[in-house]
Amino acid sequence: MHLFELSNYSLAPTGSGNGLDGFYLALSKGDIYSIQADLLDDAHNLLRGLATLTHPIKGTYLFMGEKLDFSDYRKLLPCKKKIGYIASDSAMISNRTIRENLLLKRNYFENSLSIDLDANTANLCRLFNIEKELDMRPAALNPLDLRLAITIRELTKSPEILLLNRPEDFVGQTNFDLFTDIFKDLLVSELPVVLLSHHIAFIEQFSTKKILITDGDLTIVPV
Repeated sequence: MHLFELSNYSLAPTGSGNGLDGFYLALSKGDIYSIQADLLDDAHNLLRGLATLTHPIKGTYLFMGEKLDFSDYRKLLPCKKKIGYIASDSAMISNRTIRENLLLKRNYFENSLSIDLDANTANLCRLFNIEKELDMRPAALNPLDLRLAITIRELTKSPEILLLNRPEDFVGQTNFDLFTDIFKDLLVSELPVVLLSHHIAFIEQFSTKKILITDGDLTIVPV
């Protein structure tokens, strides 16, 4: 059974892209798709579409067997909580501290404001060296530390799918080996992944299939 299935799906052009027209894409446990596109904006568009940040012109998105309703953003919130999205347009809530941002999901589901970071999240903050910034608001962090905090949030939200947009640039080259080790551990659970990366070794190590986007047409090929 496919966990995620997009049928006859079309996305409007963004930037200098062609848009994507009437494609089919399905992901099951263990699928790791890398994207290769003639236009970078079309690759970004696909990732945003999978993250439900871009609404389709037409088509059906089945998310874990349920058809998504794009008529009201509030109907997409339960789905968005299950999508890990690490990309340059990811953000944190500006009027909350980094710690509060990292705890938002737990605060909601555990209905408590007195909890603290779990051991895994706290350990990642230590490994990425942002412990001292946890009680600061996003605007006070340097851009790299903010991106690392976003990465930790997305990796620890127990996503059902993980979307990566050039992680080597997002976390920085000095942190990429650490990110790769953490990513490798996540894959033990057969987490489906769609990634865009220019790091050839990373793609060759993890990718199981390739998404080719040419002139707005999407095809799947083996690696």
